Amino acid sequence: MQRSIMLTCGGILLAAFMLLLSNILPTAAQSPTRLICDLWPPYQFEQAGQISGYSTDMVKEVYASMGITSETITLFPWKRALTIVETGHADALFSANYTKDRLPFARYPEEPLFETPWIIWTHKSRPVTSLEDLKGKRVGVVIGYSYTPEFWRFIETHCTVEKVSLDETNFKKLEFGRIDATVAEYGNGLHLLRTLRLTSVVPQPEIEIKRDGLYMLFNRNNVSQSFVDEFSKKLKEFKESARHKELREKYLGPVPD
Repeated sequence: MQRSIMLTCGGILLAAFMLLLSNILPTAAQSPTRLICDLWPPYQFEQAGQISGYSTDMVKEVYASMGITSETITLFPWKRALTIVETGHADALFSANYTKDRLPFARYPEEPLFETPWIIWTHKSRPVTSLEDLKGKRVGVVIGYSYTPEFWRFIETHCTVEKVSLDETNFKKLEFGRIDATVAEYGNGLHLLRTLRLTSVVPQPEIEIKRDGLYMLFNRNNVSQSFVDEFSKKLKEFKESARHKELREKYLGPVPD
């Protein structure tokens, strides 16, 4: 009789424990902690064995505000990173453009990490004032980047297109005259000029290819829409904080009032 009572109590405790796990595990499983990005300073870069940068620190801050502190971040070349998140071997990728062709495998938050212009960069001895000036020229692009269809049509029709894996490669080729122009996001381009100590590469801000948001891209099968919505809400709140202004000034320079 006593053993029967003990077994009954043990069964009740086990059932209660399993119920507790059932309430906890689904939430944990929906927390996308396998994060990836490409090497794209000042937004994401590796320093002393750690992934840092403007986007990286923003993501960490927003995750912390959601009670998630165990995320892992790994660097990959951009095209490979897209494949990894598309196949579900990672939960989320940043900083990514919004494109409709990714919607079958991706969920985008409503709020972008930031908005930025993509412009033409040239050698200072060969400035241009319009896309027409690029006709017959060598233009460097990065494999896997989402430029506009109009820009692709123009350069494929009128230019010699050279594809590489990194913006850094294009900027070095531009410095030494191996290409005539490239396209890069403005903040990343300025960072490359400083860190590579390039003296002959100049921006052409009047030739803006596009201006759009850069997002946290979540794998559709791994991450629920409710999590994405909550991330978007917390990100929007964070961007109104003094801490966000501090990060922006740290990586991009002084922020005008």
